[in-house]
Amino acid sequence: MNDIFRPLLRRTVIVFFDDILVFSTSMDLHLDHLRQVFEILDAHQFHLKASKCSFGQTQVSYLGHIVANGVVSPDPIKIQAVLDWPTPKTVKGLRGFLGLSGFYRKFIKGYATLAEPLTALLKKDAFHWTASAQQAMDALKQSLATAPVLALPDFSLPFIVQTDASGHAMGAVLIQHDHPIAYFSKLFCPRLSRASTYIRELHAITSAVKRWRQYLLGHHFVIQTDHRSLKELLTQVIQTPEQQFYLSKLLGYHYTIEYKSGKSNIVADALSRSFENPEASLHVLSTPQFLLVDELKQEQLSDSAYLELKARIEASPGSHPDFSLVDGLILRCGKIWVSPLSRFKRVLLQEYHESPIGGHAGVIKTLKRLSANFFWSNMRKEVQNFINCCVVCQQTKYSTAKPSGLLQPLPIPSNVWEDISLDFVTGLPLSNGYTVMLVVVDRFSKAIHLGALPGNFTAYKVAELFVNLVLKHHGFPKSIVSDRDPIFISRFWSDLFKFSGTLL
Repeated sequence: MNDIFRPLLRRTVIVFFDDILVFSTSMDLHLDHLRQVFEILDAHQFHLKASKCSFGQTQVSYLGHIVANGVVSPDPIKIQAVLDWPTPKTVKGLRGFLGLSGFYRKFIKGYATLAEPLTALLKKDAFHWTASAQQAMDALKQSLATAPVLALPDFSLPFIVQTDASGHAMGAVLIQHDHPIAYFSKLFCPRLSRASTYIRELHAITSAVKRWRQYLLGHHFVIQTDHRSLKELLTQVIQTPEQQFYLSKLLGYHYTIEYKSGKSNIVADALSRSFENPEASLHVLSTPQFLLVDELKQEQLSDSAYLELKARIEASPGSHPDFSLVDGLILRCGKIWVSPLSRFKRVLLQEYHESPIGGHAGVIKTLKRLSANFFWSNMRKEVQNFINCCVVCQQTKYSTAKPSGLLQPLPIPSNVWEDISLDFVTGLPLSNGYTVMLVVVDRFSKAIHLGALPGNFTAYKVAELFVNLVLKHHGFPKSIVSDRDPIFISRFWSDLFKFSGTLL
């Protein structure tokens, strides 16, 4: 179904298996959109059952949610199923309850904290129903019964992300016009539970931004936190690998960080702390300047490749299903498209590789970070070329060659001229047309033979000189030690001693 509706997908149609939702801003547009949907279904010989269809509705139940007038709420039928859920007797029954209630976790503040006593029972041999487990189950049911109505996102308005972290969990809420759009909470693993407050708060920010990436990428948004030391997040000196790890996850986003005290940051702070409802106060402590997106938009206004692609997308959206126009940017599969003529390619490469946050990472890590938010043709090749030309990387990179093996001593010879070694002495002054000397040394007696060669000698000339110089007087040796000169590893030289039984 996704394939046949691809030209209309996420523009006027949403498809989930055989559930088709057609949405419009006016009745006239809705009739036109319905006509397009019916034509596509008819062309592919699909049939609709009239008893399962609804048309011209201002409120609709879709995938367990009620959507109406720009807001979304849980389906009361599904909520009633959660409220009627019996006390679990087995781990399987508990998983079923958590699965159904977890489907609506975005409606519940601090879901992870409320469900913590229940999720602890899922561990091996840990299922034992207690009063605290029953209390947690009742709290979840009560939270679902009174779940708030969430607003649908409006991409013409800025988003606000409020985050907070306690000693064992984190919570966040996505807000527009003081109305929540989604809640998010998660328990910390044992390692993060032991981490510093700074790291836990930073983890909460990056997790929330990653969770709502589809809303935030390409738009300016505000991050509100109750941790004062994060007020200079982008201007702090990167001192630890953990800072570099978390800050790299925020590359490519256009955001402002504001300090909001825990008492006024009620929604996120409710994850792990009791609170009152004092009069809220907001204090702006820092506004990191991330002007890249604005500068990119300005540059693209005169970029021929951008203008040409934009015109094609506007003229025929169905022919470019992977592309969309959002706030003056072209997105390809949710990633910001960068023109092949743009100077920002080099700026992005420097930011993701040479900056303190980039940390001069390798090709794979740099490419992974960059491709998470941006796209342009031949990105991998350009990243490789950029890193290959990075002076710092070339000066400090470690050797990737395998370590050399241990040196092995040569066996001690037992007779003269049975084990020999030979090499060339080159670059000698010209004498009777010769500039090279062949040196043959008996490893037992240390006696030598010297033979002259021209500068352009061949394997055949060396073999001829070796026969006249050594073989005539001492016969074939048992072994010959030499370096890997092209003469000694040539096929002629190797065959000569192979047939004579000499180990070369």
